[in-house]
Amino acid sequence: MLAALALMLGVLALFGLAYVQQADRVDELESQNESILNDHHAIGAKFAEQTKKFSAESRQLEAAIRSSYGQGFLAGQESVRLPVELRTLARYAAAGVLVPRRTPAAVADTRPRVEKELDGYMIRWRRLALFASRSEPLSDWTRQALGGLRRVTLGPHRVQRLTGPNGVIYAWRKRGVTYAVIALPTLEPSARQLVASTR
Repeated sequence: MLAALALMLGVLALFGLAYVQQADRVDELESQNESILNDHHAIGAKFAEQTKKFSAESRQLEAAIRSSYGQGFLAGQESVRLPVELRTLARYAAAGVLVPRRTPAAVADTRPRVEKELDGYMIRWRRLALFASRSEPLSDWTRQALGGLRRVTLGPHRVQRLTGPNGVIYAWRKRGVTYAVIALPTLEPSARQLVASTR
């Protein structure tokens, strides 16, 4: 009977030892499970945040695409309205640089020379020229004045009129671009028309 009791105590000790080992394993698994659940919550919160951010960026992109399409459409419409000899300047008009919308009557029978640069363009007729430049300051033109400067309004532009070494100059700056029209005094009315039609 003592042997049976010892055997039973031995079996109970084994069960106790196994229970303790299993309890430790269960605690370890519960701890891992809790860690995994916390990770899932953190990932879920991050995913929700990124989804919200993505949705906002997607709306901004859609708005930019619609705006870009609209601007491109309007730029295309505007380029059709440019005089034929100036249609090569359509990309400047699309980028917001002012471009003449009419050729002055006095030079309408001559074809202008058009030169395009990264920072602007130049249009030259005989005795009349228009310059547009993003890099050139307005002072490059106004310091050529042989007399005083006079402010005048031509079309939508408030410009400075001066007499320079090469003729009459109308110069102004708008939206980061400097513009200047130079003409011989006999073509000053055409210079004024050119400034007024530049939009």
